[in-house]
Amino acid sequence: MQREDCIELGYIAKAHGVRGQVKAVFDVMDLRDYAGEKHFYLAKGEEPLFRLSVKTFQITGDKSALITFAEVTDRNGAEDLRGHTLFFPEAELPALPEGHFYYFEVIGFQIVDENLGQLGTVKGFQESVAQDILVMDYLDREVLIPVTDEFVGLADLEAGTLQTRLPEGLLELYME
Repeated sequence: MQREDCIELGYIAKAHGVRGQVKAVFDVMDLRDYAGEKHFYLAKGEEPLFRLSVKTFQITGDKSALITFAEVTDRNGAEDLRGHTLFFPEAELPALPEGHFYYFEVIGFQIVDENLGQLGTVKGFQESVAQDILVMDYLDREVLIPVTDEFVGLADLEAGTLQTRLPEGLLELYME
């Protein structure tokens, strides 16, 4: 498995206990989507990916889980995984309802606002405390749009467009 075939799900934060369990922190919408997975790929830095088999997966919070990998049987092995990134094959991602999307799928998409028409392109996403932020490239400026159902709508994956309903005056703030 190669990195370009995977998405990053999160990282191993620390060892937990003495029997090889680790605490993993995830950056996903619904952690329950991954609770039944049989394996994950891991890597640290630019090292090649390696596959580990999931023995147990216990959700401990909105973004965290305790995982026991079959190949890791003691605390030392778990400590060795600290700081590793968790990867998952893109082809095996859970299906989303029509019109919904994974962030990586819409990078470069044209943003079409229901009131303003075509605006710019999706440059990326940022995480914040309150909610995630969509970064739009608009007239050579970076515009930040809160990712909420009120402002960001459905994606047309075939047409390469993302619908928005920007609040009045948002674009003007960035044009001053």
